This record gives sequence, C-alpha cells and structure tokens, in this order.
Amino acid sequence: MILSLITITLSAAAQISFGGYGEVSYRNLEKSTDTFDVHRVVLYTGYEFDETYSFNSEIEFEHGDEIHVEFAQIDGNFSDAFNTRAGHILLPMGFVNQTHEQTTFWSAKRPLVERFIIPSTWHENGVGIFGSSGNVQYQAYVVNGTDDGFNIAKDGLRGGRQGGEKAAAEKMGVTARLDYQATSNLMVGASMYSGGTTNASDNTSGAEHKVQVVEAHAQYASGPFRLRALYADASVGNADQLPSYDASANPMLGETAELNGWYVEAGYDLMSDNDEKSLTPFVRKEQYDFGLASNDTVDVNVVGIAFNPHMDVTYKFDFQQITSTTGAQDSDNMEFTIGWVF
Repeated sequence: MILSLITITLSAAAQISFGGYGEVSYRNLEKSTDTFDVHRVVLYTGYEFDETYSFNSEIEFEHGDEIHVEFAQIDGNFSDAFNTRAGHILLPMGFVNQTHEQTTFWSAKRPLVERFIIPSTWHENGVGIFGSSGNVQYQAYVVNGTDDGFNIAKDGLRGGRQGGEKAAAEKMGVTARLDYQATSNLMVGASMYSGGTTNASDNTSGAEHKVQVVEAHAQYASGPFRLRALYADASVGNADQLPSYDASANPMLGETAELNGWYVEAGYDLMSDNDEKSLTPFVRKEQYDFGLASNDTVDVNVVGIAFNPHMDVTYKFDFQQITSTTGAQDSDNMEFTIGWVF
C-alpha cells in the first residue's frame, strides 16, 4: 500500500512543472515621485494530464499587495498544424504581451506603444486554436470584450481591459495573429483585435464603443545584433460618449478616437561569444498619438544597457527622454530594473 502511494506521488510529480519570473524596479521620474518597487513576482505552474491535454497558469503578485491571474489555460495538443486553447489567455499581440519576462526585452520597462496602444499585459477569458505549418505560425481566439472604462487621454486603451475577473460578456471580441519566418534571421507578422463594448455599469449613454486594434511587427536577428520594429493602430467608436470623456480638457478629433504608435529598437550583445552571459547596449525610438484635438504627439527616445551575469538574471539601466507637441508630457526619466526567470 505504501509502495503504491509512493509510485502514484512520483508519477504525479513528473507531470507537474513549476517556475516563475519577476522584477524589482527603481524609477527616477521627472514629473512624479521616485519609486523603488517590487513591481511583480510571478509564479508559474503546469500539469500534463496526458500526451494531449495540459494545463498552464501564472499567478502574479504586483506591488506587494495585488494578486492577478495572468493566464490559466487548457491546451489540447493534437498536431503541429492544429491545437486548441481554452480558459484565461494572453491575447497574441505585439512582441511583449505573450512573452514579457524581463530577460526577453532589454529596457527596464516595456515599450510605451505596447503599454498604451497594445495595452500589455492584456489577458481575457476565451477559446481558440493555434498551430504552425512550415515557416508560418497562427493563433485565433474568441474572448470577452472590453468594458468602457477607457481614459484615453490618460493611458490609451489600458482602462478597457477586464482581465477576466467576473468579465462582462454582453459583447465579445476576436483576436488573431500570423507570423512568418521569412529567413533564418528575419521574422515578420501581424495581429488584430476587434470587439464591441457596452459592458460597464456606469455606461449611462447606452452607446456601443467598438474597439479595433491592428499591428504589424518585424524582427531581424543575426549573431549579436537584433533589430525590432512595430506599428500599431487602434480606434474606439463613440469615444465622445465614454464615461471619462471631458470635451473641455481633452477634446478628440471626432466621435471615434484614433490612436496609433510605432517604435524601432536595436541592440548589440558585446558578450555574444559567451553562452552564459550577455551585455547589450541598445537604443529605441518611439512615437504615439492618442488622437486628441490638441495634437499631442509624443516622442520617446530610450538609450540603455542590459547585463545578464546569468542568462536567467538581468540588470537593466536606461534613460528615457519624452517630448510632446504641446510640451505637456515632456520629461527626462531614469529607470533601473533587477529581473529574473526560472
């Protein structure tokens, strides 16, 4: 009997996986209070039921006092070409929404275009399919829609995310992604989201705020050099009837809010001949616009360095210069992050 229990326990343990990642960040910001923050500690758990079905999840602790489920999904792995996914999922958009461990990008914080136009981290409840054929990879899901909590003038599309927590689903959304490995060095791809929004309890106007996001991305990597580029375009219908809309403070250019942004980033690993370490100086140029009548286009220049004394540990330091058309958002910032993954 005891031997049987030991056998069962060892068998279950072999099917369980465990890991995590996290970051502690110091931010010296010109227009706000400096902070030193345990930004996130994330624990990963997975379980293989059999050769076909598996469960994967991440539980995120943010700022020491917030707990979120970042994803919790059941995958049906049938073939390279066709697989299923259901549960709480990460939307397949941009470079960092699905792959955002600190060791996967160089800057202390994620690119602002992938925070405001693609509101990373963006995760909702849904079902869908994914797979690959040759040099092509695809993903497609139906997910719960956004709510109308957008405060576009403040933070773009971030306020519309529901995060799957008792998510209203009167209106649903669809999201899809296609990537093509054109050569051994070059990957190009695109993704989209489209969904209706009438979900917030304070939506007194009854207006539907259709949300659409499309983005295109490309990455070229050769030896120690890597170049990334991304363009994103988004719109929110009937934005003049959002609960947060203030025509006197931040009038938009019409009923539909049109947001867009892009960035280009390049870095070179000075320790590329060492498989266990890396030292990568990098630069990034960003620009985004929330479609306000003030025409407050924001330009962001970032220069920094990422040092990995171990490939799963990173120390990142960068300077960020922000300028805007009206000068309202101009600032010079410094950020430092300690990150890890296991």
